[in-house]
Amino acid sequence: MADDFERAVLFSFDQTGNVDAALKFRAVAYCNDTKAQPLSWQLCLEKYSSTAYMEVRFWCLQTLHEILVARYDQLDSNVVKQAVLSWVRNTNVEHQMPPFLRNKVAQVIVALVQNEYPHKWPSFWTDLLGMLPEGPRVVDMFCRILIAIDDDVISLDIARTQEGIKRSMQLKDAMRETCLNDLAEAWYNLLTAYQSANPELAAAVLNTVERYVNWIDVALVVNERFIPLLFTLLSSPSESLKGAAADVLTEIISKRMEPQNKLGLIQQLGLGRVCAQWGNGLPVQDGEYELATKYAKLLASIVTEVLDSCKKVENQLVSFAAVGVAMDEEAVQEATSTCQAADKLIQDLLPAVLATLRDSEDEVAIAVVPFLNSWVARLKANQKRTGGVSQEALQHIPAMLDSLAVCARFPQDSCNYALTAQDAAEAVAAEEETATVLETRQDLFTLFKNTAKLVPEPAYVFVGKQLQGVVSRQKAEWQDVELAITLLYQLGEGAADETLKPGSGTLGQLATGLFGAEVPAWHHRLVVSALLETYVRFSKVMQQNQEYIPNVLTVFLGDSGMGHPDEAVSTRACYLFSRLVKALRQNIRQFVREVLQSIQGHLVRIATHPPTDGGQAAAKAGGPGGAKITTMGAFLPATDDRLYAYEGVGVLLGQEELPAEEQHAYISALLQPLIHQIEASLAAASSTGSGAVAGRPAPTLLIQQALEAIARISKGFNANLCTRVRPEIGSLLITAVEAALRIPQQLPTSKPLRARFISFLHRMVECLANRMLPYLPTALQVLMHVTADCQDMCDVVALLNQLMLRFKTALQDLLKEVMNVQHSSSCLQCLFYCYWHRDTSHTLCCAVAKTGNARAVKLMQRLLSP
Repeated sequence: MADDFERAVLFSFDQTGNVDAALKFRAVAYCNDTKAQPLSWQLCLEKYSSTAYMEVRFWCLQTLHEILVARYDQLDSNVVKQAVLSWVRNTNVEHQMPPFLRNKVAQVIVALVQNEYPHKWPSFWTDLLGMLPEGPRVVDMFCRILIAIDDDVISLDIARTQEGIKRSMQLKDAMRETCLNDLAEAWYNLLTAYQSANPELAAAVLNTVERYVNWIDVALVVNERFIPLLFTLLSSPSESLKGAAADVLTEIISKRMEPQNKLGLIQQLGLGRVCAQWGNGLPVQDGEYELATKYAKLLASIVTEVLDSCKKVENQLVSFAAVGVAMDEEAVQEATSTCQAADKLIQDLLPAVLATLRDSEDEVAIAVVPFLNSWVARLKANQKRTGGVSQEALQHIPAMLDSLAVCARFPQDSCNYALTAQDAAEAVAAEEETATVLETRQDLFTLFKNTAKLVPEPAYVFVGKQLQGVVSRQKAEWQDVELAITLLYQLGEGAADETLKPGSGTLGQLATGLFGAEVPAWHHRLVVSALLETYVRFSKVMQQNQEYIPNVLTVFLGDSGMGHPDEAVSTRACYLFSRLVKALRQNIRQFVREVLQSIQGHLVRIATHPPTDGGQAAAKAGGPGGAKITTMGAFLPATDDRLYAYEGVGVLLGQEELPAEEQHAYISALLQPLIHQIEASLAAASSTGSGAVAGRPAPTLLIQQALEAIARISKGFNANLCTRVRPEIGSLLITAVEAALRIPQQLPTSKPLRARFISFLHRMVECLANRMLPYLPTALQVLMHVTADCQDMCDVVALLNQLMLRFKTALQDLLKEVMNVQHSSSCLQCLFYCYWHRDTSHTLCCAVAKTGNARAVKLMQRLLSP
């Protein structure tokens, strides 16, 4: 039966909720008071040995550890020392002692070692090693103590204070002087004894070896006894033992040393011969994922260290030559021989590296990518120096490209749906899988593009075969189609502009082949997304191959593009259409009628079905839009990225080469429905309020959508077109301005509409120039309504700033009207401070200094007075 102390500890650890909160609070307080007592360490030793409760034992160990760290001088270390050593021995009897208590015992011993070893307890390692013959559970504690020493004292991978770093160095120096030979001997004997009898325990021993290899003398483990044993363990039936042996070898190879010594070590180990046999894949069974990861890291470490050592030797030669220092012939010959041996070893191991890259597990495959990047970078450096790439290296390029493609492919059992998700779970699964693949592809495609820049023709041939392979099979799997198109896109992204110009060669031919091809699985959302991106990427090629433009426009404007049922695809199609039109506006001009006919339904849907979340979903869907902040800090509602479709149409219709009557008719047909939508929505808002009616979007959202659509259309028009060349186009926009002016008049308190209206005015000023002057007084008056707050005034100042930059002295009459607006709001102080700063910056003082404005100036002075 538990005594009061034990009950207090049990109550303090309770996680069931069955203990009253007040009682638990009292129990915690009691335990803390007990811990603070000077002789609490004696209680810990006594209760640990006598209690039957694991919680009490844990509390005793935790408290004892804290005392050893913070109040070491208050206890009798010899008594504690004898007690903890007995606990290590007793683990051989207490079969049910859980791992967390064993780890805590190890932590207490390490805290004691920090204070005692080597001066007060010089026999620590002798005492510990002397207990190993007592059985497996003592060996288990031995491994846990070594790991705790590394975690709590030695390892500098953990952030430590300057004192902690000093203590780490002191402990390592002491171990070098006293025990490392005995420790290495113990490792060898334990591995020999337990490799068959208890493979898991042998693996635990290897885990401790791995921790210490990076700072001990390498000869302790690289010798005629230890290395053959490690290779034997690599062939063990135990997965954990094989993995632990691979980890130790990886640490041995990664030790810092001179490059010639490193190459000599790798050759001495003979790992090159072993790993070269992995050309058909890693020697693992199905399901041995962790072991495959360890083997991949071992292989990556070997080739990386060999390559780095070779580069260091080469750099030494180059550096000496650069400063004019002559090296003796023997040294040069030795360095050359070292590099040749390193290159030979890399060539021998590349098939195994590429086989690893093809592994179905991403973590396994990605392990070798950094090496391949370094290898390609070295080939590029050698190419600059020698003018070419060696034949030995070239023979591996096709296999590397193929392995990259295999690694970058979406999985065969992909959960990515073709059109729309059946439920939320499927959508989430597809999103997570896509995110994982895209993250993996970042490094893979960087390597692919660097390789293509190094040796373009093999890359073009490879991608051409990939495209031909999927295009020739109408039942090709969507994963293969998506990958082939994406690889072509990556070629275009990494290629110089010259390679995309007319008559540039193979890359342009690959693009034109895709333009005219009937792509299998093109309705799949990931395939069509890649297809649209690639069309835009190679738009320069399309300029000289205009026969493909109708086919490309069909994809953009049909059910696989803007009409795709997946929102992300349709939204991205709108954005990419805008980019395509900007790149090919003159080439697409001849198809303007067909474009408008095909896109009309999409435009109507975009205008009349605004996003109910303010555009956040559309922004996520793949376009570059989203919520914006005005120059003065006001929140501008996130726009719908589908509105890029209107921008693309505006760019297409804003060309002066279009016949005037056709242009006027097209633009009028675009603007009139939007203007009507604004007017009808204002009427609806006046009669029913700004809220949504069942089954219909809120009037304010419809107004925002229409207003932004008009602004997007206007981006295709410049002031010269709207005011001089074809003023009738400007008149159409004036009609839209007149309709827009009623928005802040009827809905003055709507912040989103106000922000959108100001943005609209900015856009119209750029298009209409002086033709906007008659409408600005009304616009500014409705913006400076009596309920306007300070932020509203700041937005007006931002607008005035643009007007001053645009119109300068032509703004005098407008400023007179603005300054005579009667306002009692203190926010005008902000307005006029900003206004006067802009006024003087743009030489408009004459507008203020006129006699007729004297009264207004005095009013401004009163407003600015404290």
